[in-house]
Amino acid sequence: MISYISAGLLVLISVGKLLASRGGPPSPGMRYLIGFFLSLAAGLVIAADPTTPLIMAIEPFPLTGRLVSNACQMLAVHFLVRLARSTQTPEPRTRLWPLLLCWLAMTGLMLHLTQKLPEYIANGGTDLAFYPSVAGYQAVLVGYGVTCLVMFTRVIIKHARQCPPGTFRTGLRMIGLAGVTTVVWGLAAGLPSVWLVLFRTELGLFMPLARALGLVVALLWVVGAVLTTWQGVLERPRRWLAAYRGYRAVTPLWSVLVRALPGIVLASPPGWPVRIEFALYRRLIEIRDAFLTLRAQVPPEVPDWVRAAARRHGVAAVPAVLAAAELAAALAVRETGQRWPQPAVDTAASTASIEAETAWLTEVSAAFADSPVVAEVRARAGATYVTTAEAA
Repeated sequence: MISYISAGLLVLISVGKLLASRGGPPSPGMRYLIGFFLSLAAGLVIAADPTTPLIMAIEPFPLTGRLVSNACQMLAVHFLVRLARSTQTPEPRTRLWPLLLCWLAMTGLMLHLTQKLPEYIANGGTDLAFYPSVAGYQAVLVGYGVTCLVMFTRVIIKHARQCPPGTFRTGLRMIGLAGVTTVVWGLAAGLPSVWLVLFRTELGLFMPLARALGLVVALLWVVGAVLTTWQGVLERPRRWLAAYRGYRAVTPLWSVLVRALPGIVLASPPGWPVRIEFALYRRLIEIRDAFLTLRAQVPPEVPDWVRAAARRHGVAAVPAVLAAAELAAALAVRETGQRWPQPAVDTAASTASIEAETAWLTEVSAAFADSPVVAEVRARAGATYVTTAEAA
C-alpha cells in the first residue's frame, strides 16, 4: 500500500508540474523531472507485492516484473542525470545508448537465468546468489544506477548550498539525502550476493530489509519533491500565522493613532476581499502615515528625555523606544498646535520588507503600551507644553 501511495503522490506532483506551466511547453529541466517522477512511480507500482501476481499471469518469462521494475528505476536515474546537466550552460549531451545497452544486457542475463535455472537446480544447485547470470545482472543494475545517482547528488547538494533559506532549499536537501540513501540502498539491494557472504545471512531475511530501505528511499524522494513543488502551498499556513500575529501585535498602536487621526484610515472599495496579509499591509501603511503626520509635532527635547528616562529606569534607549516616545509626545502636544521643523525623511533607511516592517512596528507598539520610558516622556511632554499652553 505504501508503494501505491508513494507512486500516486509522484504522479500528482507530475500533474502539478504540468499545470504550473499554464498550458505552455515545459522546460527541458521540467521534462526530465517529470520523467523521473513517472519512471519511479511505474517502478514502485510494478514492484509492489499486490502487483506481482497480476504480472505473473501475463509475463512471457519468469521474473519479467522484476526486469521491468529495474528498467524503470534505471530510466529514472537516467532522467536525473539529464536534469542535473540541464543546469549547465551549454547543456552537455547525455547519450541514450549506455542505458539501452544496459537494458539489453539485463534482458539477456535474465533470459539466460530463466532458461538455465531448471538445469541448475536439477544438478543440485541451491545458491543462486553466486550464479553468473545473477551476479552479472546485479553488477549492471548497480553500476549504472550508482554512477547516475552520484553525478546527480553532487549537483543537487552544491545547488542547495546556494539557495536562500526556506522550503525550497529544505526540499533540495531532502532530495540530496534521498540520493545518498538511494546509493546505499542500491548497493545493498542490488548486490545481495556480497552481503549474504559478508553477514552470512539468508536471502529470505535479507530481502525484507532491502524492501523496507527501498520504501524509506521512496518516501524521501516524495518528501523532497513535495517540498520543492508545493512550497507555496506548504508555506501558506506559516505566512498566514505570521501575518495574523503581526496584525494583532500592531493593533494597539494603530487603535490609538486612528482615534487621534481618523484620516489615516484608507478607504476600501465595496466588496473588496479582506485577507489577513492585506489587512496587515494596510495597517502598516496607516501607522506610517501617522508617523509622517505627527513628525512636525515631536518636541525637539524628546531624544534627551528618552536618554535621561532610560538611565533612571536602567533600560536601553533602543530605537523602538525612541520612536514610540516621539509618537507619545506628539500625541500629547498635538492639541496645542505647536510645530517644530524636522529633518527630511531618509527613505534609504526604511525597512526592506513587510516582514521587517512588521517586526519593527511590533517593537514600537509594545514600547508605546508598556515602556516606562515612553510613559515618562508622555507625561513630561504634557507637563512642558500642554500645561504651559493652558496657563497662557
